[in-house]
Amino acid sequence: MGATGNRVLGIGALALAVIGLVLVLLLSSGSGRTLHALFEDSGQLVAGGEVQVAGRTVGSITGLSVTPYGLADVTMSIGDNTVLPLHRGTRAIIRAVGQAGVDNRFVQLIPGPTSAPDLPDGATLGTTQTTGIVDLDAVLDSFDPSTRASLRELIAHSSDAFAGSGARWFNQMLVGLDPALSALNGLSGQLAGDRVALTRLLGTGALAARAVASRSSDLQGAVAEAARTFAEVAAERTALADLLTRAPTFLNQARGTLARVSVAVTALRPTLRAVVPLAPPLRRFLELAVPTLDSLTPVVARLNGQLGPLSTTLRGLETLSGPAVAGLLSSSSAFHGLEPILVGLREYGSDIVLGIFNGLGGLVSGPYAAVGHYAKLNFVQSPQTLFQGPLSQLLSGGPLLPGQLAVRTHLLARCPGGDAPPAPDGSNPWVPDRKLCNPADDIPLSVDSP
Repeated sequence: MGATGNRVLGIGALALAVIGLVLVLLLSSGSGRTLHALFEDSGQLVAGGEVQVAGRTVGSITGLSVTPYGLADVTMSIGDNTVLPLHRGTRAIIRAVGQAGVDNRFVQLIPGPTSAPDLPDGATLGTTQTTGIVDLDAVLDSFDPSTRASLRELIAHSSDAFAGSGARWFNQMLVGLDPALSALNGLSGQLAGDRVALTRLLGTGALAARAVASRSSDLQGAVAEAARTFAEVAAERTALADLLTRAPTFLNQARGTLARVSVAVTALRPTLRAVVPLAPPLRRFLELAVPTLDSLTPVVARLNGQLGPLSTTLRGLETLSGPAVAGLLSSSSAFHGLEPILVGLREYGSDIVLGIFNGLGGLVSGPYAAVGHYAKLNFVQSPQTLFQGPLSQLLSGGPLLPGQLAVRTHLLARCPGGDAPPAPDGSNPWVPDRKLCNPADDIPLSVDSP
């Protein structure tokens, strides 16, 4: 019983401890987190007051106390898990509902950035992260007796000051003043929260002011020059007005030009890459171009002196323009008629050249065969044409000796290369067009046959 009983009691105690731990965790998870905020003045906050985030109640004020340094310590319980966890940079501001009452003040929380570290349970927001509220009686208490008397007199006679048609405009001003004062209050809160940055800004501004004060003479000169510049600009206001009038059209055209320039730059990029290896030769060319241009200076000067007579000559040619145009128009029909002749001259060019050199200069050659050199005898004039009259007609009517003594007449349309017997390789005669020549007028192969 002793050992078994102790074991049973141990197991029971362990089970009770586990159940108690679960209950503590459940109760703690449902109660949310506690947050402290230190204010210079509690601002008439009361226990049970609301804690809001973006206009929605997320918790309540659970306690108010005073720290040893005379600050108001406001304890808040945040039970809405949708805004948890809060992060560093969270701010607390005392706000008023807007109507007088015992519980008309609440604490507004402005959560910090989610990228900042989480605030632990029971964290405290210092005075740099909190903003109190200024009550009207505190403002009135700051006035001395004479000021309060003047204020009472102003309020008493305000009906006279705002009577008549001006009341409507004054009321409209008050309507617009409310959001302006709210925005000003928010700005003041931001300035109070960023006290360190504001102090740094004021210090930097003081340094800048001292630097400017030390250069007062330069500043005066700059102001004088600026005034002179503005005066010059004012004197050109007509031209500036015209420039501003033309500027939209110019800018539209410039936009299109820049768009085309981008296309041109893209197209020129390969060319610009190719220019890089050409830079050394181009540099050498430019170095040689300088003395060349210097030597060309007198030449250009002399040429410039000849431009006067040349212009006179060209003016004289104006009178020939009419006859020249008429001549060119008439020559077109002549060239059209010469076209067949020119075609023929092109085809018979080699025959013409050989005929000129054979007939005028003569050709000297030494034929050579397998058995050695040989001579070729050609008749200058066929014996059949040496006689006149009926005898000539009788002798030229047929060949005296076939293959050796024969003559043909009325050969008027030989083909190119047809003034010689056909070559074994068929390179002549050449018949380009049967309308241009007659192959029957060419020298036949039988002239060289035995």
